[in-house]
Amino acid sequence: MTTYKERKENQYSYVLLKDGEVLGTFGNLKKITEIVEDDNFPSYWTLIRKKKFPIEFMNYRIHKVKHY
Repeated sequence: MTTYKERKENQYSYVLLKDGEVLGTFGNLKKITEIVEDDNFPSYWTLIRKKKFPIEFMNYRIHKVKHY
């Protein structure tokens, strides 16, 4: 069983950028796909398969950052 402190140390956030401008920070990738209204944006199922960050798609970038 993990403690609260251990969970917080291992927590990540996702930062969505468009053309270098921050659009928001999210706790999971599903929320990003719900917010972006671009029809050409990849689906949640495509994003979760990506292992290398940042994820780049057209003029969008998703960074995985440590939550402090």
